[in-house]
Amino acid sequence: MKNEKRKELVLENVCKQYDNETLVIKDINLRLARGTKLSVLGPSGSGKTTLLRLISGLETPDSGHITFNGRLMNNYPAHKRNFGMMFQEFALFPHMNVYDNIAFGLKMKKKSRSEIKSRVNEMLKMIDLGGFARRNIDELSGGERQRVALARTLAPGPELVMLDEPLSSLDIALRKHLLKELTRIISSLSITTIFVTHDHEEAFAAGDIIIVMNHGTIEQKGTEEQLLNSPGNPWVKEFLGV
Repeated sequence: MKNEKRKELVLENVCKQYDNETLVIKDINLRLARGTKLSVLGPSGSGKTTLLRLISGLETPDSGHITFNGRLMNNYPAHKRNFGMMFQEFALFPHMNVYDNIAFGLKMKKKSRSEIKSRVNEMLKMIDLGGFARRNIDELSGGERQRVALARTLAPGPELVMLDEPLSSLDIALRKHLLKELTRIISSLSITTIFVTHDHEEAFAAGDIIIVMNHGTIEQKGTEEQLLNSPGNPWVKEFLGV
């Protein structure tokens, strides 16, 4: 039981700034139990992506501590964290087909050929692209690329998954459709997920808990009902359009 309590992501007084300019992230305190679905909501420039980069290990905090499952992560290499990151641009490898894109992380983990094949087929079934294994990336629609990027992120079995504005490059109609698909897949997972967005609808659909960020700080944390019924301050109230 004691070990289970340590299966969480904890940020304590985390700060980050660049070139002695204004702090991009200011004294962030956050605790996520294993399996939490968190949405990070805020306008452009509020520090959402920087927060993800700090958690993923692509950036190092200037002060404060980030721990995961009881391990201090501040200077722990990103590739050893067993975290999955899905970028806004999807970042698929254009010279690889769908199968090889999804298999990439598994090959890096030196999984056997049979393990890779089984896992890739499982991922293709999950994203409803069963017959697409040998398709080239440039033959896919925007929505299909998004699903392949998600499958590639999930294939190695990460303990924490981060999605940075995963729908922002798609048109409105497709975004609404894929939001349903994405949240269906996320909700079926028993791993911690962090979904970054500037869109209220996406944040409420993807997260059980939402934090609202502004100028590098957390203005409010709560459920959709708590945020809409009891906005914490005038800025949150105006931002949410309550």
